[in-house]
Amino acid sequence: MKNIRTYLYSVLLLCAGTLAACNDDPETEPAYVETGAPTFTANKRGLAADGETLHIDVKSNTYWIIRQQEADDWFTLSPQAGSGSQEVAVTIAANTGQERSATLVFETEHGQMQRITLRQEGHGNTIRFFNDDFGTGASALPVAQFEGWNRNGIGSLRCQYWGNDVNADSGQASSGYVGASGGNGIVFAADSANFILGGIALKGDINFNLSFGCMTSQAAFDPAQFQVFFSKDRVNWTPIAYDRSSGAGWEAVSIPFYLPEGIDQLYIRFLGRKAGAYRLDDVTLAEGDGRGETITFVEDIVEYEEIPVFNEAFDWCVGPNSTLPGNDGSNMTTVSNRNGWEGNLVYMHSGFPKIGTSSGLGYLTSPAMAAVGEKRVDVTVTFNVAIMGSDQSDMQLIVLNSGSVEGSESKTFTIESDNYWETRSCVVNGATKETRIRFSAIRAKGNRFYIDNVKASFTEVKEKS
Repeated sequence: MKNIRTYLYSVLLLCAGTLAACNDDPETEPAYVETGAPTFTANKRGLAADGETLHIDVKSNTYWIIRQQEADDWFTLSPQAGSGSQEVAVTIAANTGQERSATLVFETEHGQMQRITLRQEGHGNTIRFFNDDFGTGASALPVAQFEGWNRNGIGSLRCQYWGNDVNADSGQASSGYVGASGGNGIVFAADSANFILGGIALKGDINFNLSFGCMTSQAAFDPAQFQVFFSKDRVNWTPIAYDRSSGAGWEAVSIPFYLPEGIDQLYIRFLGRKAGAYRLDDVTLAEGDGRGETITFVEDIVEYEEIPVFNEAFDWCVGPNSTLPGNDGSNMTTVSNRNGWEGNLVYMHSGFPKIGTSSGLGYLTSPAMAAVGEKRVDVTVTFNVAIMGSDQSDMQLIVLNSGSVEGSESKTFTIESDNYWETRSCVVNGATKETRIRFSAIRAKGNRFYIDNVKASFTEVKEKS
């Protein structure tokens, strides 16, 4: 009898434990369906703000269905019902009339509901492919470091920015024209400073209007000093003419135009030719209104040929050591007629010269740019340079006879390491057949450097045959 009682007691304990475990189960989560936003808006072509098909992000833990309060036929939903969280694609027809809207009800099998409004802009609304007012609060911040871009528009999703000698800055904020945003603008801080934005998706359109605000700190605005270019590949650039008054203050510019069929994206380049003299703001690319001429891209009618001016490897330098720093070779205190090169305090290593002494200012001057012929061109110069030991880290390129470099007769280069080759480049603007360039120390004492592989060339444009 004792054994039977013990068994029954054990069974009762087991059942009690099982019941207690069942009572510890969490309650089932209530059914729900959510869509995040109360309103979803498409433009008149049925596209979302980023230029893609409109999507509704549904969050739910149960079955749901979408009901329309009225029978609208200007959009379709896929799927129209589902289980759990998923994305609903909304395909919307183009709207040639007034703004329209529809109410959608997301309802669960348990009766929970979420109402949203689906809205589409009317035919009178202008579509923006790209717009940026460049935000606020920057102070002379280089484009490469600026993170306050404020781009929007149906073609702006993959738009990028590039620039040399251009800064985002909130000084002299834009004003005085419709849509002037104030805040930051783009400052062209050096001669021949470039600001490029692009990769703007065109969504199959061909008629556009480009608008922007611009100003100058000079007495009058000169479009020749502030130029606009278009490109379809960020390689070839077509100059674009525009009209603007000569007033110095802020003013809006509008350029209506057509593009040839089949162009998928557009790049826009702004060139400021006078250091610190021009500012840019509120760049917008919008759909056109039927005005403007068709752009003829230069690469469709011309071809480019790179013309060498000189390519000096200094093979005529014969010295005892080809390494850096190496021992000095023959003392060519005065150099004359070595492939047209001349100089002072030049020493030969094997395959490259050293310029200057510990107490003497040296220089090396190129031959004249005879290949330029009877015209003025922009010549690109590249060269290898190294500072000897721990000498002065700067050297300069000087333009002689005609032309300039960044609006001046000389440009200083700072070399970041001693006894190691670094490559530098610049553009000599307005070079002629008389132009020569000189590589020179800046001071006489302790400013020795090495030069090698000096190349100069310009691009010649020819009509396609």
